[in-house]
Amino acid sequence: MTIMPYITVTRMRRTIAFLAAVISLSLFVGGTAFSAVSVSVIPTGDNTLAGGGRKVHSLVSGATSDNSVTWTTSCGSKVDNTGFTVWTAPGSATTCTVTATSVEDGTKNAVATFVVWDNATVRLSNIPSQATVFKNQPIVIQSILWGSTNTAVTWDNSGGTLTGTGREVVFSSSSSGTYTITSTSGADGTKTGTTTVVVTDNAWSGSATPNRTMPIDCQHVGSGTAYEVHSEADWDSVPWNTLGAGDTVMIYSDVVYHKQANIKTSGTASQPIRICGVPADNGALPEISGANATSAPGQNYGPSPNSIQGYGGIVIYLYGSSYYGGAVYPNYIIIEGLKFSGFHESNTYTDLNDNTSKNYVGGAASIRSQHSGNLSFRGNEVTGCGNGIFAMASNNVESKVTRNLLVEGNYFHGNGVDGDYLEHQNYLQAFGLVVQGNYYGRNLTGALGGQLKARAVQGFYRYNYFEPAARMFDLVEEQDDNGMVFPWYGIDANELVNTSRADIVANLEAYQDPFVYGNILHNFGSPATGWMVHGAADTGDQKYNYGGTIYFYHNTVHIVVAGSIAYRSGIFDFGPYQYALSDHTTWPIARVTNNAIYTDATVSPYDTIFFLNRYRSDRVALDKNWISTAWGTGNSTGGDGTGIASTNPVNPAYTWQMGTINTQVYGTGNLIGDTSLPFSATTYIPTAAGPLVGASASLPGKAAALPPMMQYNPSTYLMTQRTAITDIGAVQYSEAGDTTPDPFSWDNIVGAELSTPTESGNTTSIIGMDNGASISISGTGCEYAVDGSGYSTSTPSTIDAGQYVVLRVTSSDTHNTFKSCTFTAGTRSQVWTVLTHSFAADLSHPRGRFGGRGRWR
Repeated sequence: MTIMPYITVTRMRRTIAFLAAVISLSLFVGGTAFSAVSVSVIPTGDNTLAGGGRKVHSLVSGATSDNSVTWTTSCGSKVDNTGFTVWTAPGSATTCTVTATSVEDGTKNAVATFVVWDNATVRLSNIPSQATVFKNQPIVIQSILWGSTNTAVTWDNSGGTLTGTGREVVFSSSSSGTYTITSTSGADGTKTGTTTVVVTDNAWSGSATPNRTMPIDCQHVGSGTAYEVHSEADWDSVPWNTLGAGDTVMIYSDVVYHKQANIKTSGTASQPIRICGVPADNGALPEISGANATSAPGQNYGPSPNSIQGYGGIVIYLYGSSYYGGAVYPNYIIIEGLKFSGFHESNTYTDLNDNTSKNYVGGAASIRSQHSGNLSFRGNEVTGCGNGIFAMASNNVESKVTRNLLVEGNYFHGNGVDGDYLEHQNYLQAFGLVVQGNYYGRNLTGALGGQLKARAVQGFYRYNYFEPAARMFDLVEEQDDNGMVFPWYGIDANELVNTSRADIVANLEAYQDPFVYGNILHNFGSPATGWMVHGAADTGDQKYNYGGTIYFYHNTVHIVVAGSIAYRSGIFDFGPYQYALSDHTTWPIARVTNNAIYTDATVSPYDTIFFLNRYRSDRVALDKNWISTAWGTGNSTGGDGTGIASTNPVNPAYTWQMGTINTQVYGTGNLIGDTSLPFSATTYIPTAAGPLVGASASLPGKAAALPPMMQYNPSTYLMTQRTAITDIGAVQYSEAGDTTPDPFSWDNIVGAELSTPTESGNTTSIIGMDNGASISISGTGCEYAVDGSGYSTSTPSTIDAGQYVVLRVTSSDTHNTFKSCTFTAGTRSQVWTVLTHSFAADLSHPRGRFGGRGRWR
């Protein structure tokens, strides 16, 4: 068959040329070339509190040369970064959009829409709500605020000494008595939190127990009943089911107690239920063992097969219908000064339901909080358990959470299950969590779990010492209580406390930013920790990630590891990047400030290779930090210490533009360092006149309201007060001697005569520091006198505790004018001022210097 016989070769060429022209023209619309560019953003929308913030990430597909975007917002403000912008909501309720527009094709964009709430309920409390301490023992108090991005508080104390003005303060008293420390919200002045501190007649020794724990003064100070336990029969006689406000169970070290208990009742904020250990004469703690343990009769852990008796030693759990409705849980409970051992699947207990011997579950713990409020776990040794301590928050209702949990001054070691990664020294799910002053030794040999695993909303992790484990910090997603945190998840119909969407948004706001500071991370020997801080969903479902900033500051990291090959060790791991993205996907960023990171790169015969992040897509923002200059050495394919994506591949579809950007580590130019160890390998005190001393930078963002107030010494197993934050790392050099006196002041002078030598209105004793503290004064004409000596600008140059000081300055020769003097003792300074009177008197007036009514004229 012949087709179009009349078309010649020439005509065919012309036809092809014409068609090509038509096709070419079709690629232009209105004179603009057709573009295959598309833009997407995640999250596509969310809810936030007024003044809150969210990161919005961009993805540009189809661009030929430029994958970047420009960001605009209809309200609020923003700070742009590579691949994302940080948007801050305005201060009142509204709806805002954040738009990403392609640089290559300005007609293509994507929009995220945010609903801003300003009517969440402001709630304020303190952790702890109550504590019993020795004279001069420092007690750290943390404000916990919900419902506002204004987390500022003011503090007041009924006596004693209170140090600090931020969200964390330190209280102590040299006199016995009962003191109240009150925080008041800056967002809502009607909301307050209180801590009741009972100071006993006994003095703080400054020494840990033989169990490597913070000492506890187990005196009965409450208004309830004291139950003394010297035997297992005494244990069984304690009315565990009905313990009430102010009751104290005092457990002595006469025997090892193979016992369990269930606590289902509550104390009050000032009169908690207290279970404490009375140490032996040598200081050793009383021991509670899970091996062949029995429970006191008449306790209710729930019916078989759902009984949770096999989950721990002391189980905090209110079984019954009230458990399912409203904010009903055991509240205001303190457990301290005890040794727990053997609550482990290899051991058995006697089941109360059928009187048979059964093995504990794999996750059995020293104590298990199935739900509770204001629980303190202080000064305990925990060893040989599955989980060292376990706290639950589940089922999307307030009645099933653990709220305001304090874990302080404990020694955790030898916990876990051989060959299993699901059990940890701590496994903590809580709304309001403070973990401080603990010593984390190695897990059980062969156990694959971590040190501190937390699924927390508003978590503070500080002043701890860590030996190696699979992970030191495993700060992962809220898993069992999503309806309490994520507005898009939906509020449970049974919830009676967090009933408004704004309250859930407030929980989400508090979830965004964990704080990790003042810790010592000692990665040594074998096995060692590969990645010290995990900070994302361990299920891989990225929509539950922290969406804000993991603040990591004033920590000291010491890496001396051994292995059969060149050992990779690093800090941040925000993977796995596994699940497909959703409208709610978000990723955290680590803000890294004032940390000291030393790695011994020559552990013969192998080198240690150090990385800041595990995956190329892990986001790390570096401020000033000290780091060994050998970091990243030997890594030829992974960004020289800024991600090893070549050996840990990530599907670009799960990380967007991170598949095309070499690294997400920013600020390497801010790092300082050299090759020498800049601190003591035992106390971690910086080397005198070394590179850490006086080198710290200002704390960024929300960390500025949480400067380190304490520090941990693994040689003494205790926290002590930190006198300043001028040094990089977890320990201040000045702590080699106490050069910071207690606060002091002089009364300012108002209405002084002109050009007149003027003395301070009161003498002030300088106390609270070691003898020989340096003193100085600054300001024109300012002088001081010590213990009645003559006035001088520089003599004496030192002062001993208890000496008193008077100041003097010649007042100004001008009316209504200040003269200021700054007196410094050790590391503390105080300003004193003298103000001249406001005008020259008219001495010719018949009434003299005053008007007829005694007023200045």
